[in-house]
Amino acid sequence: MKILTAGLSKIIFPHAHRNYFQYHFAFGGFLKISDILGADTWSRVLGICALCIVAGDFLITAITIIYQRFWYDRISRKRYNTSYSPRCSIIIPCKGIPKDLENNLKSFLALNYTDYEIIFTLESEQDPAFHIISNLIKNDSRTSIVIAGLATNCSQKNHNLLAAIKTAHDPEIYVFADADISPSGNWLKELVLPLSNPKVTVTTGFRWLTAVQAKTCEYVHTYMNIFLYVLLTAINFAGGTFLWGGSMAIRKKDFDELKVADRWSNAVVDDNSLSQVIMKNSRRSVVVPACITTSDDLLPTIRLGITWFTRQIMFLKSYEKAVWFFIMLPLVFSAMFMFLWLPAALIISHGSIPAFLNAGGGASVIFYAGELLTVLLYPLLGSVPKFYKFLYLQPFMRTTHIISSLRTVYTNKVVWSGVRYHLTFSGKVSRVERLTHGEKKKC
Repeated sequence: MKILTAGLSKIIFPHAHRNYFQYHFAFGGFLKISDILGADTWSRVLGICALCIVAGDFLITAITIIYQRFWYDRISRKRYNTSYSPRCSIIIPCKGIPKDLENNLKSFLALNYTDYEIIFTLESEQDPAFHIISNLIKNDSRTSIVIAGLATNCSQKNHNLLAAIKTAHDPEIYVFADADISPSGNWLKELVLPLSNPKVTVTTGFRWLTAVQAKTCEYVHTYMNIFLYVLLTAINFAGGTFLWGGSMAIRKKDFDELKVADRWSNAVVDDNSLSQVIMKNSRRSVVVPACITTSDDLLPTIRLGITWFTRQIMFLKSYEKAVWFFIMLPLVFSAMFMFLWLPAALIISHGSIPAFLNAGGGASVIFYAGELLTVLLYPLLGSVPKFYKFLYLQPFMRTTHIISSLRTVYTNKVVWSGVRYHLTFSGKVSRVERLTHGEKKKC
């Protein structure tokens, strides 16, 4: 922190008198935190807020690393019965043709698991994915296709899932997966393993995005995705519930007992609404690190990245309001540090470092330094190609993150796959509006 804050101070004031730095740097030539906080109460309060935010970010990222690389395998996994192999129905909703669709679906057909079926569910036979799936599964008795029709009271994805569930053949476990993931051979076995413990109700994986081409738009998508992964892991580790519908498993008995189908029948998303049900009933969920799949299928523009993340935060606002508030409060402060206090302090100070620090600039320096420290941990979570570029783009990526999140404050609508869903305060879908081709382009 001292190294980064000193460096940032020199960047902000490159022409400051050398004697100031020589006098005010301590402990090997670095600024003290007490110096950076400024001399008056206002600047110190801001500085403490900044410290709390960056310390929280750093802590939950560190928790995620510890859980992923050590805790689950060394401690949690040993409590489960490795011979547990219940019959599973894997339900895969499909729409359009994502990258590597055929190879992804072949991975599901080649799982190292004995007793499972796969149900592909689509809105209609006119979906481009229909013929690819039909050709792929025509000689496989474990598979089937369900045509769900148009949704009227919930999201199209939920509607498709519910239609598929009705056709499942006597499963003990429902497994929900996205068509744009490529699971490993042991994915299914690992995902259902924690369910061998009756105290565990639901399990989840996640998807790690790799920006192979190292484009700015890819980094924006990656940055936001890492934020969600860290949040998901930390919440579940702390005893809460935050699920990802791309890899999710629950016992049929619990699914029926908790009346999940009823909740899905009027909800806009599957995973966050299930998280809400699990939390309300004080049930337990587990993140399975072995089910973190990797993908290089990233959004091609920054605008699409912002739209995607806005939708993810809207899901939280609709079904996990405490989590939404928990992340919005520090984001508001982050916006103020970046767009208010830093420029204001620069203007007020007229190049004077003491005046800059006392005007709240020190809090902004602490915020930026802490953010960079946290980002330095990301390669311990997964691959980040050309990390140096990812690092210097961090302020820009954080800005898109803030913009996406703040957009959710003033809306109750979600646009997803060409459909606009109007939501009530409780997260029920009040209206389904299918967009025209021109409207889809604007979204």
